[in-house]
Amino acid sequence: MRSVVCDTAPLVSLQESELLEILPLAGEVCIPPAVEAELRSLDPLPEWLQITALDTPFAQEARAWAQAGILGPGEAEAIALVRQMAADWLLTDDASARLVAQREGIEVHGSLGLVLWAAADGHFDLLSAQAALDALSRSSLWISARVLEEARAVLPVLCSKAQGIAQE
Repeated sequence: MRSVVCDTAPLVSLQESELLEILPLAGEVCIPPAVEAELRSLDPLPEWLQITALDTPFAQEARAWAQAGILGPGEAEAIALVRQMAADWLLTDDASARLVAQREGIEVHGSLGLVLWAAADGHFDLLSAQAALDALSRSSLWISARVLEEARAVLPVLCSKAQGIAQE
């Protein structure tokens, strides 16, 4: 099973979009303590969300990133947790976190990428996927018009491929 570490922003935007239920479809979802502390809008936390403490060297690494002003506490701990767990994915909507994670060799996805993944994996039909993109675009997540247009353009291909795979 895939392991996914998530920072705060995707959890908030997916909840605002009423799409939070797609996240556990991606795998086992873990968050570090700093993200738990930031999640005031998800009270109570979903049962499938696992809070995982950082071991000392990884906690020190996260503190160093945060103290240097490179990342916020949630993003820093999320990246450190990915490294600690050797997780498969980091889910973040933060550009700085994405850059640091990619430099660390971590596979990074955002909320929009998760919706596209869910469509490609057959969790959405085309109409549901389009509705999910519309809902996400109305959340606190900023998505440029160009990126949203590109995402809408690939949905028919993703959904048809997923449907073709399901029929085989």
